[in-house]
Amino acid sequence: MKQIAKLLILTFLLTNSSFAQLSKVQIEIGTKKLIAEIAETDEEQSEGLMNRPALGKDSGMLFIFEEGSSPCFWMKDTQIPLSIAFINKTNTIVKITNMQPLSLIEHCSGQPIVLALEVNQGWFEQNNIKVGDKILSIKRVN
Repeated sequence: MKQIAKLLILTFLLTNSSFAQLSKVQIEIGTKKLIAEIAETDEEQSEGLMNRPALGKDSGMLFIFEEGSSPCFWMKDTQIPLSIAFINKTNTIVKITNMQPLSLIEHCSGQPIVLALEVNQGWFEQNNIKVGDKILSIKRVN
């Protein structure tokens, strides 16, 4: 099991089986909740939201990284306009950026993070979520 899974279990008080076995989680940021699919393995992260025609209103994808990672994202074969939040080990959003469909432009965290959350473009603004806000909880969805 990746070291980050252990960190997340402690950080978010998950009491169930290993995070790698979860397929979806409910994420709470401020007063807003959304359901996110989990991309933890290299294969899941490479696929991301590619080749999907749409993403639900309060849905997203949560990417899990080893502590100290500074990943970059692009939108190759991704048809949905997305916004991405980069989240550090203290559960704080350190950067939010918009990404255009089918673009090869890289969007990098610029600093070490442990999570990245992709949602429909504009979701963070519409829900008054900004840099400095914290992830309050992540819970398994049955």
